[in-house]
Order: sequence, then structure tokens, then C-alpha cells
Amino acid sequence: MTMSHSKIKVLVQSNYSRMVTGFGKNMKNVLLALYRDPDIEVIEAANGVPYGRDINTPWESYGTYPSDPNTLKVIEKEPAKKRAAQYGFYTIDKIVEKVKPDVFLGIEDIWAFREYEKKPWWNKTKKIIWTTLDSLPILQQAIDTEPKCDQMLVWASFAEEAMKKLGHETVETVHGAVDYSHFKPLENRDDLRNLHGLSDNFVIGFVFKNQLRKSVPNILEGFKKFKSKNPEVKAKLLLHTDWGEKQHGWDIPRYLKEKDLEDGSVLSTYVCHKCDDYFIQPYSGEDKNCSSCGSEKSVKTKNSGKGVGEKELNEIYNMMDVYCHPFTSGGQELPIQEAKAAGLITLVTDYSCGTDSAYEHQGGLPLAWNEYREPSTQFIKATTCPDSICERLQQVHEMDEESKSKLIDAGMKYVQENFSVENTVEKLKNFIKSVELRTSEEEKKEKESKETKVSIQDFLEDVPLKDRIAVVLPRSAGDVLMANSLIENLSGLYPDKKIFFVTQPEFYDLINDNPFVHKVIPYSSSFEDLYVLEGRGSHEGLFDMAFLPHCMTQKTYSYNHNGKDKTQFRLK
Repeated sequence: MTMSHSKIKVLVQSNYSRMVTGFGKNMKNVLLALYRDPDIEVIEAANGVPYGRDINTPWESYGTYPSDPNTLKVIEKEPAKKRAAQYGFYTIDKIVEKVKPDVFLGIEDIWAFREYEKKPWWNKTKKIIWTTLDSLPILQQAIDTEPKCDQMLVWASFAEEAMKKLGHETVETVHGAVDYSHFKPLENRDDLRNLHGLSDNFVIGFVFKNQLRKSVPNILEGFKKFKSKNPEVKAKLLLHTDWGEKQHGWDIPRYLKEKDLEDGSVLSTYVCHKCDDYFIQPYSGEDKNCSSCGSEKSVKTKNSGKGVGEKELNEIYNMMDVYCHPFTSGGQELPIQEAKAAGLITLVTDYSCGTDSAYEHQGGLPLAWNEYREPSTQFIKATTCPDSICERLQQVHEMDEESKSKLIDAGMKYVQENFSVENTVEKLKNFIKSVELRTSEEEKKEKESKETKVSIQDFLEDVPLKDRIAVVLPRSAGDVLMANSLIENLSGLYPDKKIFFVTQPEFYDLINDNPFVHKVIPYSSSFEDLYVLEGRGSHEGLFDMAFLPHCMTQKTYSYNHNGKDKTQFRLK
């Protein structure tokens, strides 16, 4: 494809590229690669960072969280607005207006883009939504959003297949970008295990954010069953997560007590917030003293605010004998791919994105599950069978070295081919260039031609002039919504007339479902002249009455209504 000398300006909105989340890691890897591309100018819209804060990145960047005190007061009182603010809903319009991108690339869960199609820039900008869909049935918002963007991408083939079954044939899978330069088998693996007291243990690992969709009770029960069947094996389960997160995650110490696993066989990862050293040991609470630097109360289990670096995380993977990742559902689950790259056989729940990782040609073994329904959404979710976890652990423990090597090699090859930064960004670049060049000059001319052929009379011919009322309000979602709520009242005053609402096309969805509106008409500047609308002299006009609430001033004559308007209140 031949490109012009001008770069395609791409605004990418996702988790801040320095956040230690799956979206954050992906954002960093994608932006670094696009920044180096000669055909693309990349700008970051960083969710989680206040708007206006200086962001030290090589590319142009903007935080998306509101910083205006008045806006903050409003959103703090309403959870729905606060959640929308976390995804940049209240600032993205300003950023788009300032940047004027050729392509908007949004990388978040689908609900992050709720009502984006109503934004003033939506129909003027090429749009790619790259989202995580992790459960059946597919969320209705995803079904509704797909035809309103130029390209929808998903992180897992599971979601692509489900969308295509619903008739959305253009949806494609692009896996999240993993930088595999950090994840690989290490030659000093035995030394690391010996350093942390794991030299003669069979170590099972699980790297995760402490969320309820990560199946902690299931893996603990499966691990307990494995220990019971193999008392001679010195089995250890390493849960690399935030053990202190009990409000929104699992109370892991409580489950250890319930399942009688307080024997030191379940391990945690501690990190010093002063010297960055990490320690693998049984959990014993938070705010411990550091044995490396001597700092007091500086050592906590890994969490979203402070974890280990990628080099250290690779060391942790290398101390494992097998990686086990049971979950209810997931968009991609980056630790699974990191574990494969580090040379581990992965045991993964055979549902949702797990179908991209759970099979032998992918370097994995599937974990069986039973279906349950999430109460609030009715989504199908997976509860991983502890017996299946036990059986797969047994299988790996008894596997000969040749079979292990074959599985490990298959996994490493699979992730390099399907999840690498190079592979992912190359696909993204092709989609970016495709949507940017999709509208040819002929298509533009055809569209312009169609628009010029549409006249106001085309909207009016089914209603006699004497029965027409116009309400003209060209813009502002808030103003249109407010006017929408008054239309029923207007219809009550003039029950024999048909109401035509005139506004910009991007606000049609805010008014279309009003049963008291006969038709919605696209706004043009001619609707500012009341004499054109209601008539004067030999010109009979287009409507019997016209209301222009946006320009009720002395500057614009807008209150004649042919002398036929009614008042609702009698003055004495």
C-alpha cells in the first residue's frame, strides 16, 4: 500500500501506559511500536490520569480524568458518572477537538465507550474499538456499537466467533501485545529456586490481580486434593497477588484456614517499597520489615500500586514447575502468555479467552468447568472443577521430560506467533490504514450528491402546511434532551398538529424515540430565519408555527408563530 508523506494521526485511548494492568502493559507496548512507525503520529489519551497533568512520554499525551472542581463534585456523588469519568467520558471531547485525529483507537472494556456514538465528533472521525468481550451471551452494547464504528476488534477468538454468529461478519481478533523480550526460560533457574527455598519442591504458580473472577477457592481445593493424593510430593502453591485486598477480592488467609492449608504450602510474593527486593514465603500479614534494606513496615504483598519489574516477574515464573490459571471468564489474561513464554506448561479454564490458550498445540492443558449464571447480568460464567485441577497437576507431575519439552516448545512458538508486539501492532497498523483510506473520493462525492438532493420538502410532503409545527434546536445533547422532555406538553397544546424536530444528525438518537415527534429533520442555517419557516408576504412558509428556543433574543426575530401560539397560564 502506497502511503502519502503525511502521517495518519491516531488518538489511542486506554489505561495509562505506565499502569501495571493488562490494558496498561498493552498500551505501552502498542504506543512504543506505533511511535516508531514513519506513517503514524500517535497521541495517548490516558485513562486514570487527571486532565491537564504533565505526562512524561515520548509522544503527545493527555490525561482523561476530570480535573475541574465543579465536575468532580458532581461525579463524586453519582457512582455511574464517576465510573464514566474513569473511562474519560467527560474529557475525551476536549481532547478530540484539540488533537483532531484521523483515527480514534479505543482500547477498553466495551462499557467504557457507552454513549460515545452520541458525541459530536463520532461521525466525523474514523473509529476503531478494540475491546474485551469475555462471556456469553454477548453484551448488547457490543452488538449495538459494532455497526456504529468503522472497525471492531476483539482480544479473543471466542468473542469473534460469537459476534459473527450474530451476523457481525467484519469483527476480527487481535490479541493483546506482550513484550516477550522480558519472558523466557533462564539458565539460573535452579539457583533462583534454591535462593528462595524451593529447590526440591513441585511449584504450582498463579499470577493474578485479586478479583472475584479469578477462581481462588477452586485452585486451593484442587491443590489440596493433589496434596492428599501425593503426600510424598513437596508441593507448593505460589499465589502472586495482592493478599491484602479483601474488600473487593478474595480473603485468601480465611480460605487457607477453611481448607486446612495453613501448613506453609501456600506462598505469597512480598515486595519492599523501599529497595524493591522481593521475597517468596508463606503469608504473614502486610507492612513487614525488610530483611534486605532494614526499612520498617515497607514490605507488602504485590499489588496494583507496587509490584515487581518484568525481569523479576520472569524470575518468579522460572521458579514454577507448572502454571495454573482458573477463572470465571477473561478478555485475554496476559499472565497465561507470559508463563508460556517463560517456558511453562499452562493449565487454563476451557472457556472464554481460555480457548486461545488451553490446548496442547497452544502449550496448554484444558481445565474442565461447570456453568453458572452471574446474577446481575445473566452471563454464563465458568466455575473450574477442583478435580480437573488435581488431575491436570497429576498429569504434568508424572509427565516425562520429552513430553514436557514438546508441550513447552509448542507454547513458546504459539505465543510468539500470536501474541507478540510485532504481530499485534502489524495487524493494528493494517486496520488503521484501512479505515483511514476506506472512503474513496467517489464515495465522498456520492455522499455529497445524496445530501444535496435531500430538501426540506422531502420531510414535509405527508403533512399539510397548516398542521405543521417546527421545533428548532441545532446542538448540545443537554439542550436537546431538555427540549425532548417538553415535546409532550407542546403536543398537548396543539393536539391536531404534527411536530417536526430540527437538529444536527448526531443528536437524532436523543429524540427519535419520542412518540410526540412526527419526524426529525437535519438542521441547516436556513432554519434560523423565522420568516422562511412561517412565511411572510407572498412566501407562505414551511410550517404553521416554528419555535426556536436557542435564539429567543432581540437579535433574532423568533417569536411570531403566525399569531397562533397559546399560553398555558391565565394572568389576572
